[in-house]
Amino acid sequence: MDPPSMSTNQYHYAHHRRHGRASLEKSATMISEPHKYFPRQIKHIVDVVDAISPDAISPDAIDNQSYPVIDISPWLNPSMSSDKEREDVVVVNQVLEEATAGGSFNIIGHGIDDALFDRLYTAARSFFSMSLEQKMGYSSGESLAGYVANRNESVAAIHKSGSPQEQKDLRETFSMSYPPNNDGNVRGPHEFHNAISEYIEQLQSVEKAIKQIFTAALKEGATGLLRASRYPSTPGFEDATKLLPHSDLGTITIIASSEEGLEEIRDGRWYKVPMRKGELHVSVGEVNTMWSNGLFKNNIHRVSKEAKKDRISFPYFTSQGKRSSNESVILSNLLICSESEGIGYLMLR
Repeated sequence: MDPPSMSTNQYHYAHHRRHGRASLEKSATMISEPHKYFPRQIKHIVDVVDAISPDAISPDAIDNQSYPVIDISPWLNPSMSSDKEREDVVVVNQVLEEATAGGSFNIIGHGIDDALFDRLYTAARSFFSMSLEQKMGYSSGESLAGYVANRNESVAAIHKSGSPQEQKDLRETFSMSYPPNNDGNVRGPHEFHNAISEYIEQLQSVEKAIKQIFTAALKEGATGLLRASRYPSTPGFEDATKLLPHSDLGTITIIASSEEGLEEIRDGRWYKVPMRKGELHVSVGEVNTMWSNGLFKNNIHRVSKEAKKDRISFPYFTSQGKRSSNESVILSNLLICSESEGIGYLMLR
C-alpha cells in the first residue's frame, strides 16, 4: 500500500511544531556526528526537565489531556470502502502530529490477539523465574541473542550521559532477532520460544504498516530485535536504576508491557506512559529523526525505579536485529523536508 504523500500544509505544520521546541533543543544545523549529538541533546533536555520536576505525572493529571492512542487498522485491513483513502490520511495526520511533538503514541487495531499477549507474559514469567544457572544456559555471551543477566548492560554507558548515577541497568533480558530461524538466535525453552516466535512474526505486519505511515519504509529488509525484559521490583534499593533517560538508536520501537513503569518527556515534563490491555506503545528512534531531517522527534524515555512488583516488557527494536552471517547492510538517506531546507544530519552509507 502506498502511503499518502505529505501535503504542503502538513509539512508547514510539522515544521512549525519542530521549531517550537527550540528552547529545549539545539537549532537545526549540519550535524556530522549524530553519535555524539544525540547524547548531548538528551542530557540537555533531561537537565531542563528535571529542573522543573524529576517526578513523572499521569497525562490525566492535567485538565483536558489524555495520552494519544491511534487506531492503525485502516493500514492493516484493506477495505473496499469509499472512505478508505480518507481513513488512511486521518491516521497519517495523527501519527504526524504525535511524531513531531512527543515522538511517541500508543496504537490499537494492530491485529494481535490478547490470547497471544497472555501466553507471552506467562512464558516470560516462567523463564525469568528459573535459577540464574539455568538461565545462563541460554546465554550467547552477547546482548543481541539469548539471555543477559541483571547489571550486565548500561544504557547510560551507550549514550555517555555523564550522569553520576551511571551504573549497570537493573534488568534481565532474552533477545531474539527476526526471523526466528536466524542463525544467530538462541533457542529458549519450548513454550517461551514458541510464544516469542509467534509474536515477532505477527509484529512484521505492524512494523510494515507503521513504516508506511511514517513514509519511510526501509529497503534492506526486516531485521528487528525482540527483547523479553524483566524489571524486578525495587523496594529498599536506593541506588536502583532500571534505565536512565535515553532515546532508542533505530527507526521505531514497538513495546508491549504487562505493567506501567515507562516514563517519557512530553511538553517539558516527565509523564507516565499508560499501558492498557490491547495497546502497543510506539516511540521514534534516532535514525527516524535523522532520516526525517529532524521532523520526527526521537522520544526520550526512562524506566521508573519505583516498582511494587516485577514488570515484564517486550520492546521490539526495528532494524536493530542480529543479521544472518551472509547479510549485508545498506542504509537509505531518505529525508522528509522541503526543497529549501538544508540537510541537518550527515548520514553514513
